[in-house]
Formats: sequence, C-alpha cells, structure tokens
Amino acid sequence: MPTFREVLRAAEITLRDNTSGHRMHEIERILREHHAFSGLTPEKATAILEDLGPTFVKMGQIASNRSDVIPKAYADAFKTLRANVAPVPFSVIVDTIEASLGHPWRETFADIEEQPLGSASVAQVHRARLAQGLGDPVAAGAQEKRPAAGEAAGGAGGDAEEDAGDDSSGAAGRSAGEDSAADAAAGVAAGAATEQGTVVAVKVRRPNVVEQMAEDITLIRHALALADLTHVPDGIMLTLGDLVDELARTTAEEVDFSVELGNLQRFGAELADQPHVESPRPYPAFSTDEVLVMEYVDGVHINDVPALRAQGDDPAALGRRLAESYVTQVIDDGFFHADPHPGNILVRGRDIVWIDLGMTGSLSSSERAIVGRLFTAVAQNDAFALKDALLALAKAHGPVDHGLLLGQISALLDSYASADLADINVGTALLDVIEVMRTQNLTLPPSLTMLARGMMTIEGVLVDIAPEASVVEIISNHVRRQMLNLDALEAKAKSLFTATTASAEAATRLPTQVSHTLDMLDRGQVKVGADLHVPSDFTAALYSVSGIVAMALISAGLFVGSSLIAQTAMQPQLLGVPLLGILGYLGAFVLGVYVIWRVLLTRHQQRNDEKVE
Repeated sequence: MPTFREVLRAAEITLRDNTSGHRMHEIERILREHHAFSGLTPEKATAILEDLGPTFVKMGQIASNRSDVIPKAYADAFKTLRANVAPVPFSVIVDTIEASLGHPWRETFADIEEQPLGSASVAQVHRARLAQGLGDPVAAGAQEKRPAAGEAAGGAGGDAEEDAGDDSSGAAGRSAGEDSAADAAAGVAAGAATEQGTVVAVKVRRPNVVEQMAEDITLIRHALALADLTHVPDGIMLTLGDLVDELARTTAEEVDFSVELGNLQRFGAELADQPHVESPRPYPAFSTDEVLVMEYVDGVHINDVPALRAQGDDPAALGRRLAESYVTQVIDDGFFHADPHPGNILVRGRDIVWIDLGMTGSLSSSERAIVGRLFTAVAQNDAFALKDALLALAKAHGPVDHGLLLGQISALLDSYASADLADINVGTALLDVIEVMRTQNLTLPPSLTMLARGMMTIEGVLVDIAPEASVVEIISNHVRRQMLNLDALEAKAKSLFTATTASAEAATRLPTQVSHTLDMLDRGQVKVGADLHVPSDFTAALYSVSGIVAMALISAGLFVGSSLIAQTAMQPQLLGVPLLGILGYLGAFVLGVYVIWRVLLTRHQQRNDEKVE
C-alpha cells in the first residue's frame, strides 16, 4: 500500500513532466505490458529497457557498472543489453558534418564512405580520408591549427558509443560490442597517410539525440515515481533515485563528443610512457561536440588468437602487457578505460591499441593509494586491511555493523584462500566485496565499481590469450615496484617524519592530560555513559516473565479481596455470598489457571531450546 508521501511525489513529478504525452503513454504501456507495477525481476527489467528503445538500453548499460547501488543480479542482467539501431541516412550525416564544419565537407575530407562502420543509439561512425595536406602527424599533445575557412575548417567526428556488435572482423571498428563497434572505427595505422590523404574515422552524433535523452530521463523519473507506489524486490528502489541522477550526468557526457576528445588526448599522453601501447590519435582541429574525428585503426582483436599468431605475435606476452597496462592506468595514472572488452582492444603490428574512450574512470591520488591497498589486501587475504581500505572509500547511507562487516569480508576472503594465487579473479572478488558493502548500507565511488567490472573483463580476455598470467601477481609486483621508487620512498619518509613529530608532541602532553583526568576523577567530575545492546530475544523473554508475575499478583489480590468481601453482608448476594466476591473468585481462578499454563509453556520452551514468547 503506497504512503501518502509516495503518492504526492508521483503527482509532483507528473505535473512537472513536460515531455510529450505520446511518449509518456508509450512508456506506461510498455511497463503495463511487462506487469512492472507488480514487481521487477532482472529479466523483466532487461526486457523493459530493450522495448523502451536505444536510449534506455544505453542507460541500462551504464547501470550495469553500478552493482554497488543496484543488486548484482540486475547489473549482470543489464550487461546483456544490446541496441540494434538502424543507421541514419547518409544525407543526414553529411548535413551534420557540414553544419559542424561551417562549410562543404569536401573542403576537409577527400571522401567519406557512405556505409557506416557501426551505428548505435547516440552516434554512428564512417571511415573517411582527409583532404591532401591535412592531418599530417603532429607531436603528442600538440594542438593542430584549425584551417581557415576556404582551406578546410575542422570539426567532424562521431561516437557510436554503444557497442555495435562483435563479429571478429579484421578492421577495427567493424566489430566490437554495442558501445564500441562504432567506436572501434577509430583509425588506420598511426597517422598513416595515403597519396589521397590520411584515413580517419568520423563519429557523428545522431540528430535530436540530446533532446531525446533529456526527454527519456524525465520519463525515467516519472516511471520511478510510479514504481515507488508498487512493491519492488531486493531493495532496488533504495538508491535508484541517485542512480538516475548519475545516469543523467553520464549520458550528458556521452552525447558531448568534446568529452571523449579530451579523453583521447589525455589517454594518449599517459600511454606515451608505456612501450607498444597506444590509443587512436584525435584530430581536435576537425572535431566539435557533435562530430569527432580520429585515427582509423586497422588491427586484430586482442582475443583473436589465430590471427595474432598468423602475424607473428605472442598472445601470452600480449596478455601480460595488456594487464600491466591496465594496472598502470589504475594505480599510476588514475585514469583508466572503463569498458575494456575485446572489441575495444586491438593489436596493430606489435602494438596494443585501446579504442573507444567514451567511457572512462578517474581516481584521485588518495583513491589510487587506497585502491593499491585494496588490491594488496585481496592478494594477501587480509580482511582487516581490506575493511579499512573499503571504509576509507565508502559512503554510509544507514547504520553499519562493523563486526558483521568484518566477518562477511573474512568469510569472502576465506573462500579465495584455498585457491592458487594465479586462480584468483580480482574483478569477481571486488564485485563480491561491493555486494557485501551494499548489504551494510555502504556505497563506493562509481569509478571503483567500473574498475571492478573492468578488471573482470580484462581477466576474461587473459583466459583466452594468456591463461597462465595472474592479474593478482601483476598487481602485487606493480605495487611493490611503486613502493620502492624514489618518489614513493620520499613520500613515505615525509609521512613517517610527520607521524613521529606528532607522536612526540602527543607524548609530551600525556603526563599533563593524565594528571588533569585524575584530578577530575577525584572531584567526581568524570561521568561514564554506557549504551547496552540487549538482544531482542532476551527483551521478549523479560517482558513475558514480567507479565506472568504481574498476572499472578493480580490473581492473588483478587482472591484476598474477594475473601474479605465474602465476610460482609454486601448486596446483591448469590447463595448467601456477595455477588462481587463471587466475580472476584472467578477472576482470580481464571488468571491463576493462565499463569500456571504460561509457566509450564515457558519451561517447555526452555528445555527444548525454543524461542520464549
């Protein structure tokens, strides 16, 4: 039964909903067809998102990375979502590119392939060639000068950000998942130029997608308000409102290609220190918020072992380099690929190329240090260290039973203790830990959940190409090397010096503080408060015994009182005895029998280890 507050909330959101009535009725019809108002299951929720269309599918994919705020079963189910979106007509793509450039597209591109490499709910990707003289290689991180009007102004690009499907074809961008097929279309060999011009991938945002996203998010809020009036299992509604807010922020970034442009630039700069690891080169001069131009990568998918061996690559060596690269992204750079499935990782010659930077995760310097502790704790099976690291990152949304939490983490780690180090799946272990945290009213930063999913995906890739590689071992070695480098030793020395100074200062104050405390104790100025937590079973038994004693006293009082009344001539009388005395005897008898029955029942429950009621 909904509360009055829930009804008011649903009414308020309905009144503020300025979206089209047709779309609102459509979403309500789909919800009713799936009987959403009678409760949701992971399978039902997935089917609903698929029927609601590409925008909702994309949001479900984002939600699949938040198993800390929605049940793990729902997050796993949402991972299967795929959006099959019909391509936008080429004429519309050309209009969008020219509106972005501000002049005819042929002034920037020699040609654009009409058949898209991939199409998804937000964008689709086309292969193209820049006009001669444009797109020559530039230094890493340098900004290309935008050509003047008439030469070839910049600003094209697109991001089919939703994995367009995995078909294992050789060219990057001809496969991937739903968020990367179109993204996989990012580039030819680094800066490779033909006589006709440099080959690039152009991501173009679908028309009206920004407005559609905004409308659909409003409709999600409306559906959420209606769902509040029904029963939804597994506590999914506890934090779903916050999740919708995060989806609104994330999708706003997804439709703004300037965000992915920045990701490509930052990622490329940070990969510069990793030998034989690259990402597509972006072309800022030709990119805007609705069009993204980047290098087209021609490579083999990282999990295509026969193709890798055919071109002379060692899959095991590539797997170790891949894992080391990902750990470096997380621990050293604090900026990592959040969707590292095989369709987004290509091998070009001897180089690993990360593509599709539409979804990334970021960690602050303090979060990186804590994540390093977290990885080490998992590797060393240290429940105390893992609990401390998690609590340093977590945000509480209710009471936390720290003893129970430690027990749950210990039990979880014990389940991995019997396994060999190489057999431990870090991603799965982290997701299990996140699920434990959720049961204790604790949520972790979104980036950590994305990291857990990313680790699990990377480990899945390693199973195919380097089954002997151990991510746990790579993490442990990386953290150990990091702790022994000059910067880490210097930071450790500074921390130790600061702690020593603080301890010395506290030690000098200790005698005075002890003296003052004893003084206050001697004067009776110290008060001690205690908060006793009595088990509910004990409290229930105490209430039961107290009630029995009270009824026994009442029974005895009625008997004594009735006996005194029986000695009087009080009227009316029955058989020569005052009626009030007879009623008193009757009440005393009934209560006495009840007290005896309760005593015997309680004794029976205690002897049989039953709950005393």
